Amino acid sequence: MPAKTGGSHALAGFSTLVVGSLLSKYLWAVVPSLGEASLLAVGLLRRVTGASLPVTEQFAGSLVVMVGLSFLWGVFFHLGRRA
Repeated sequence: MPAKTGGSHALAGFSTLVVGSLLSKYLWAVVPSLGEASLLAVGLLRRVTGASLPVTEQFAGSLVVMVGLSFLWGVFFHLGRRA
């Protein structure tokens, strides 16, 4: 059982890194408000936690898309395990 969940999490991490980077560039061009919301989210995260994250369009967009993809992956993974 741990091998299945570990493999799934590793695949999720790798695929969100690759797909998130590519998809964020496309989403930033198509939906500029999502990009602006990403910048606001990273700015808020920096203020709340004190983390030294770069506040650039590319990083913020990639981060928000990757978090969203990881969340969806986790939801579908756990729903699939319950079925």
